[in-house]
Amino acid sequence: MKTGAVLIALLTAVAGPAMAADSGPLPGEIVTAIGQVAAIPADRRKVPGFAGAWRTATSQDKVLERIQALEAKSTPPCTDVRVTHTVQAAPDLIETRPARVHHSLERWTVQACGATREYDAWYRFERDASRLVVAESTASDFQAELNPPYRRLRELAAKRRTEEAAGGARWLNLPLPPDTLPVANGNTGKGGSWSADFAPLGESIREWTQLISVQGLPRSKRPGQALALLEGMQAARARRCGIPAGTVESVRWGDGQSGQTLQTLLVCPRVPDTNFAELAVVKAIEGPDFLYVVQRSWRLPAGDAAKVHADSRGQQAAAEAFLADVRLCNPASDTSGCPSPFPR
Repeated sequence: MKTGAVLIALLTAVAGPAMAADSGPLPGEIVTAIGQVAAIPADRRKVPGFAGAWRTATSQDKVLERIQALEAKSTPPCTDVRVTHTVQAAPDLIETRPARVHHSLERWTVQACGATREYDAWYRFERDASRLVVAESTASDFQAELNPPYRRLRELAAKRRTEEAAGGARWLNLPLPPDTLPVANGNTGKGGSWSADFAPLGESIREWTQLISVQGLPRSKRPGQALALLEGMQAARARRCGIPAGTVESVRWGDGQSGQTLQTLLVCPRVPDTNFAELAVVKAIEGPDFLYVVQRSWRLPAGDAAKVHADSRGQQAAAEAFLADVRLCNPASDTSGCPSPFPR
């Protein structure tokens, strides 16, 4: 494709004056980790993969329009463009000097008139000056030299590809319900735990009717980590709510896990000092990198245990259906089971 002039124009518009770009970290950079940045689900899926799950429909359309424009300027021109996959190519990058700028990089795979091509979609989020640059991945080496953050993102993307090829990384499929937004998130640091919480639009981490909680806990070398965690949650709920502890069940083995996948139902007919009950279904997956714990919870009118169980059958079924699609995928082999991979 003869896209060099177009790519240079786009990148120069973002970068301003050309800057020399050495390899390695930028001064004062922050390379984000899973859970460190609030993940905002897409309002509508327009394309497959990561972008379809975590970018607004407007953003998805803009990237596709840029790709179509580049293909239309190729020799020969192509107007038959179809997106086949999108991935988060690298962890997000935050510049802190001289100003704070947030950068994200995606890789879009398309079929263009029978040919398979990959494009970089580089988001540059800055107050009153955000930009989107789309460039063909294989033609971007020279252009990356014009802009240090883009160069650094491509370095991080190459590192991620190496890590994924080694087989130790995992994608967590998290197909969130519509109109769900982040209400809390955090990461304790390198090798530590991370978390993210999501609730319906208009609700908060304190005042919610439904909540989806996601955690990654450091893996223990001892076997039975998932079982010990869920049994501990059952014991704590029994003490708090004055009911017998429930059972923990094993669910189907998945290709992305490295140990057990277990699930349990937690019910509290009346949360102490409140007028509501809580129901939660919790799934724990032992991966090679983290123990992944995903929980879908409801707050319901309080009552005796039998009535709360009877009145919450619909919520329990919805939670179990949601968790049935929560799984790990190994990007070194097959990611088809993870159409909504959680940002990392």
